[in-house]
Amino acid sequence: MAFSKREIADIIISVIALALIFSYPQILSDPLFSIISFLTVGVAFIGHELSHKFVARRRGFWAEYRMWPQGIILAVLFALATGGSVIFAAPGAVYFSKHWIFKRTTKRDIGLIGIAGIVFNLVLFFALVPFYFLTGLPVLRFAAIINVWLALFNLLPLAPLDGSKVFAWSRSAWGLAFGLSIAGFLLLTFLA
Repeated sequence: MAFSKREIADIIISVIALALIFSYPQILSDPLFSIISFLTVGVAFIGHELSHKFVARRRGFWAEYRMWPQGIILAVLFALATGGSVIFAAPGAVYFSKHWIFKRTTKRDIGLIGIAGIVFNLVLFFALVPFYFLTGLPVLRFAAIINVWLALFNLLPLAPLDGSKVFAWSRSAWGLAFGLSIAGFLLLTFLA
């Protein structure tokens, strides 16, 4: 998978912004938390976006991540205005287009590309949860929360979020992913 210089820069800026947003206001009292946030948010976000890119490329598309500066500004404003209690994060997206002019893009193509990032976050979430319950390490809980939150947020069936693409392609795939995300969120909320 090739990456342009612009794509790499856009990913780095997005990860830094998201890490700061997710660690606000704790970062003010615990700078170590910003490093933990950078690593956990970085893995969750980069894995999510690269999953979109990988599936798009496997299906014959050109694909590349692009930052949305207005989305980053909006996320920062939400975090500052709510003291970090409400996070609305849409820093960018993987854009894709067909290489072949004569091949039609289908709802299935778009749905599979859309659900790829969500699947990454859910797999990582369900891999982290047992380790959190065995160890009780707060960093594992934080990483699990980030992943389930990214899956749940992206599943909202509102354009341009992934959920709208998945819902248009397969309501059963959307329902399964949404149900797993809700179950994961409730598991961490009530059992942790």
